[in-house]
Amino acid sequence: MVQALGLATLSPMLNACARMFQLPVAGMATPESGPGTDRDPSGIWREGAAYARWTPSPHNIQPWRLRVISSTECELLIDPARTLPQTDPTSAFTILGLAMFVEYLSVAVRPRGVEVHAAYVGTAIDYTATTPTLFARLTLAPARGDARWNRALLLTRKTSRLPYDGTIVDDRDLETVAQISRELGHTMTSSSDHEMVEWTKDLNRFTLFRDLDDDAGRTELRKWIRTTDDEAASKKDGLWSHCLRFPGWLLKAFFDEHTKWGRGWRAKVCGEMLVQGMRGTRTVAWWRGPFAGPADWIQTGTMLGRVWLELAQRGIQLHPFGSVITNVEAHAKLVSKVGAPPANESLWFLARLGRSDVPPRSYRLDEHAIFIDDVSHG
Repeated sequence: MVQALGLATLSPMLNACARMFQLPVAGMATPESGPGTDRDPSGIWREGAAYARWTPSPHNIQPWRLRVISSTECELLIDPARTLPQTDPTSAFTILGLAMFVEYLSVAVRPRGVEVHAAYVGTAIDYTATTPTLFARLTLAPARGDARWNRALLLTRKTSRLPYDGTIVDDRDLETVAQISRELGHTMTSSSDHEMVEWTKDLNRFTLFRDLDDDAGRTELRKWIRTTDDEAASKKDGLWSHCLRFPGWLLKAFFDEHTKWGRGWRAKVCGEMLVQGMRGTRTVAWWRGPFAGPADWIQTGTMLGRVWLELAQRGIQLHPFGSVITNVEAHAKLVSKVGAPPANESLWFLARLGRSDVPPRSYRLDEHAIFIDDVSHG
């Protein structure tokens, strides 16, 4: 049945679709007016947010909200409607994304001669909250040293789920990324061994489908699935079918009729499409380090944000295999394969690295939607 559907010819078609649905860079970082403008006469917080809103987050939930206090002070809050209590129960990966947002906000305002300093609340996300909760108090201070990355990278950095070009990532590039990781207490290990790469890809495919058999997790994820171009453009968040490289009707059927599409030949078709999308992968990498609580998750997010910008600067794509990390069975298999980390560390991230065609760009919320007008909080 898989051969009868002509999946060998499907990948070129999907690649063509990906090239069609590009969002133009022009205008991506144009500051807008809106809540708090009167307290930010120089527009620096809006300028920063126009860039930082392109920060990656789990399932593209974009949990950040900003409340301007003054031209040098701002509060970063968590939107309770944009959390993942089922699939991120500790809130580790949502906090990691929020810390990346702070890092990218700092990169974004650097041309103004300042950088962002954050005083973090330092607690896990309260999933019972019904109003935005404080994550960090942000202040602007004179920038120290030279800028390491041009903020234009915040606009060109993307997650590529396209096939890679079949080349191994250069050892010099990998060592630079490993050094950035070490600067914040983490260890990156990579492999371009064919058996290891194929094993990792297969584990990711198996785990993705196994995770979707869980009703609670699948229901939560379905809220963030965008199966039509109009829905993606309207909501400006979540996982767009074009970026996932699945036809919208098929993605919808897989979630809404999972009993039918999660089994048998239909599941095999979907699995083959996923495998086709990872063709040309020659390098995988994994990270370990302190990951026990909020302080560790914040430090990890800062580090990952820097790593991702460095990879973007070198033209290297990073595609996280998050399900392997969050699925207990898959994580145990990975640890067994690569070796257990030290007692005070966790193996917390796995990804494929390489070069691809320019991937389609996920939408982001408009800048004005990020800001909250009320400057008081409980």
